[in-house]
Amino acid sequence: MDDGEDLAALAEQALAGRCEEAALLRLQAWLARHPNDATLLHWSAMLHRALDDRAAAIAALERARGRAPESAGIAHALAHTTLEAGLPASALFERAIMLAPADGSIHLGLGAARLAEGEGERALADLRVMLDANPGWYDGHRQYAQLSGLTGRREAAYETIGRAIERFPNADALHQLAIDLLFEAEDHEGVLDAVRRAARYCLETPMLLWSHAVALDELGRLHESAPLFARLGPPQDSAQAIRGVRHSLRTGALARAGAELERWLDPAAPELWPYAAIVWRLLEDPRSEWLQGEPSLVRVVDLPDSALALPRLTTLLRRLHGASGRFLGQSVRGGTQTDGHLLARIDPDVATARETLRGEVRRYLDALPRDAAHPTFREPRTARPRFAGSWSVRLRETGFHSAHQHPQGRVSSALYVTVPQAPAGQRGTLELGGAPAGLGIDLEPLVTIEPEPGRLVLFPSWMWHATRRYPAGERITIAFDIAPA
Repeated sequence: MDDGEDLAALAEQALAGRCEEAALLRLQAWLARHPNDATLLHWSAMLHRALDDRAAAIAALERARGRAPESAGIAHALAHTTLEAGLPASALFERAIMLAPADGSIHLGLGAARLAEGEGERALADLRVMLDANPGWYDGHRQYAQLSGLTGRREAAYETIGRAIERFPNADALHQLAIDLLFEAEDHEGVLDAVRRAARYCLETPMLLWSHAVALDELGRLHESAPLFARLGPPQDSAQAIRGVRHSLRTGALARAGAELERWLDPAAPELWPYAAIVWRLLEDPRSEWLQGEPSLVRVVDLPDSALALPRLTTLLRRLHGASGRFLGQSVRGGTQTDGHLLARIDPDVATARETLRGEVRRYLDALPRDAAHPTFREPRTARPRFAGSWSVRLRETGFHSAHQHPQGRVSSALYVTVPQAPAGQRGTLELGGAPAGLGIDLEPLVTIEPEPGRLVLFPSWMWHATRRYPAGERITIAFDIAPA
């Protein structure tokens, strides 16, 4: 016979092992007999949420809150799940803050909820007050920078971290956070200024030297970055290895780039595979064909209108983009990107699209070969692929995506909702398998795909992808990443 503690442990294990359905059935049987068990109502909500049933999760959390109104954990979970579902959540976050005023993660959630409700300026004002009182709150500085970008105030993104450094100029960690944020925004001149400022107050740490070398390299000042890379010596982790490979590619040292890759490549570590794709192709290494030559790596599906309800989706997405901006460090140029997990929303049309897309991902994965050494083919097939993140991008006029990849995903995507009314080649052609412009490499894409409304493209997350500029019109897409199994 189950008891409450055993079922709580079972739910925790099920969430970790992604086998929520069976655990949920046992919890529901227990709750039918013990309807006032707030702890297991909370756990059942987390199981529903993991199964993308946020309406049921919210209902369970509301019941749990009624049984344990002073529980900050339940209040926070209710607020967070409500925000994910696309419902107003700021009042729920305020209630959670009353119960746990020192929990910074709840304050961050309130900022996201205010942005979703059209109160981005208020969220920024709240963060400024809190960061003046607690300048060492790094996650707060990070959210302030992102919210500034999303509300069209990119020039103010670094004002709170700047004030914190003025107050505590000897704090190495504050200087490094400022540098990291500037790197995310691809502001390499700003990185150089931040490095110079840090050098006036702090010891020259290896991280500071790496930042200096990388910023010079990204700006194309290779004659200045080369001696710094030489001074730093071999990379100590995969992130440094990527920077070294980028430098080697820019200087034409392909053999050195290949040697640097060999040391760090691992099927389970996705961040270096995009560079292996470039280096092996340039070296005409047979592994290039093994890595990205399999035709089933790219799947194109034209979905029927009945599977997506495109007109209603278009209306919803246009409304969301009306309150959206551009994230720091994202590939969008000349457009907006929605905040939050788009496919977590409980709108009926979004839910229908989500399950349609999940089915297409399952078919894509089932068609792939199996190879334990390959970063995509090694992954086990799962009956229920999980979304690691989802969003929409709206490009206008001459908008485009710069070449990028998604190191946190397993499979990435583009679902075209609207495209410009223009001839082929003038609608933002998708390019797969090329190379980022910043590397100075002339490498044509392996695959090009013309956008069409309802067209879904699936491809490995490590594959470089970009879009061409187009002359005029609107292009709305839904994109998502599938989590590694």
